Amino acid sequence: MKRKNCLALLLAAALTVGLAACAPTTGGNGDAAATPPPAAPDAGTPTTPAEPAAPSTDYMVWNIGSEPKTWDPQLNTEGMGGHVIINLYDGLVRDTNDGIKMATAESYELSANAEGVENTVYTFTLRDDALWSDGQPVTAGDYEYAWKRACSPEMASPYAFLITDYIKGAYEYFSGEGTRDDVAVKALDEKTLQVELKQPTAYFLNLVSFFTYMPCREDMASTGEGWEKDPAKCVTNGAFTLEEYKIGSHLLLKKNENFWNKDNVELAGIRALFITDSTTSLQGYEAGEIQVTSTLPGEEIPRLLAEDPNFTSDPALGTTYYMFNMDVEPVNDINVRKALSLAIDRKLIVEQVLRNGAVPAAAFIAPSFKLSTGESLRSLDGSGRVQEEYGIDPYAARVEEAKACLAEAGYPNGEGFPTLDLLYYESGYQASVAEAVQQMWEQNLGVKVNLKVQEYAVFANTVGTNDWTIAQTGWSADYNDPMTMLSLFTSTGLNEARWRWKPYAGCPDDTTLNPENEAYDNAVNLAGAATGADRDGYLIEAEDVLMDNMVICPLFYATYTQVIDYGKVSGPGRTPIGQWDFQYYKMVG
Repeated sequence: MKRKNCLALLLAAALTVGLAACAPTTGGNGDAAATPPPAAPDAGTPTTPAEPAAPSTDYMVWNIGSEPKTWDPQLNTEGMGGHVIINLYDGLVRDTNDGIKMATAESYELSANAEGVENTVYTFTLRDDALWSDGQPVTAGDYEYAWKRACSPEMASPYAFLITDYIKGAYEYFSGEGTRDDVAVKALDEKTLQVELKQPTAYFLNLVSFFTYMPCREDMASTGEGWEKDPAKCVTNGAFTLEEYKIGSHLLLKKNENFWNKDNVELAGIRALFITDSTTSLQGYEAGEIQVTSTLPGEEIPRLLAEDPNFTSDPALGTTYYMFNMDVEPVNDINVRKALSLAIDRKLIVEQVLRNGAVPAAAFIAPSFKLSTGESLRSLDGSGRVQEEYGIDPYAARVEEAKACLAEAGYPNGEGFPTLDLLYYESGYQASVAEAVQQMWEQNLGVKVNLKVQEYAVFANTVGTNDWTIAQTGWSADYNDPMTMLSLFTSTGLNEARWRWKPYAGCPDDTTLNPENEAYDNAVNLAGAATGADRDGYLIEAEDVLMDNMVICPLFYATYTQVIDYGKVSGPGRTPIGQWDFQYYKMVG
């Protein structure tokens, strides 16, 4: 059923600007009359074109949802920015539905290091026809620069751990104990990149497919913060290049005619909209104005599932959860954390609030992740349903046990318990879930909850500080391996929960240390070097430490829900980790 009603003003404005976008220039910001004068060349802000013109009608319209905070490959930490990066940049390898494929690298060799430790040295050979969007050759030095940039102490990249945990000398450089030259990444010549790992890592190629490992041009990135948002500076090596950025409205991505695989790229470009309101996003799709969106209202999911063949719902490699700030009262008390977790009815959330096929969660790692045997890492019953774990019943609240835990913490029946701040961000189902849990905690425990909502970019900044108590958040895989989840909470990882047993240069204000995190670190490190059944055991051991300490409160295992207007566009869906890679999409209507 297609609605032909008028769209909300937000959608109309976004689409109007998108349709009146500029042709390729040195920069673009859309409607010149509505924008301020261009910034100085080194400011890293988008500039205004002299003569805007409409792009080809072959531009596919995609609603990203929230506006990305950045799409600098080495600074980005969010899914929205990741979607943009994978379309602008090409790594040495690429994660596809058919597994890891060669990309800008045409081949690689794996060998022993100088000490004779096998499978620790990767030597990548770049293809000869790899070019940047301005026609310059892509070199091994561009990758060396990017990878060392990601672990430089000056940049303090939140994702530095994806490099510092694996590449020899990288952590020493990041922590100030070593130098840039100590990082074991080296361009042997223009087309040969060699990297030495600390230890064998079976999933290293999966890591290399992630956006932190994408190449970067030093002459552009060194011009200052925000360089990636200026079409004149955002030189890329992927299927598309940045044609225009209008703050609060949209991006235009144009086919990169210098991309090595350009003959297989059929889209002329992409209009990427920033519509956070899920109803407006759905209306845009149903009016035929948006071809791809995953920003959908939860209450409409049952109807779309029943009526619309363009709607799909797929299991995701990810989990939505509450993250506790381990340094802030009263949630620094494990009994408080257990009480809050046990008092939640996850079955009600997925069946009455979400209604999108999500699975109630009793642990951190989603069932879609596999052990070395090919079996799910989760305990499943004969019907494939998740079961109780860590004292959490995924299908019911355990109110009496929750009350007992709260009493153990010194708050019988919630007496004297301070009002809790629950932070979440504007997007899709977030408000509905937060409101449901707010009611559960008040009814089941007598705990008052103050809901705090922020735009995603502000939310992301807030959880990077100590100014929050509980955050409604989640994580989807950066690469297809359970380590993508577990590495989050190591002492040198992103670890926004501030659960560390030792100081970390990447978070110097995390001064309250948590000794139990050391056992977690040890299990994760052992899993990184092991294989087979031994590795499986270490992965499970690490999750046990995380969950026994209730650092996070699992809510549900995520699903990818989206609509793709197959009457106008065809494509392979998302990548295994849920990214929108439009390299092989095409307009058909």
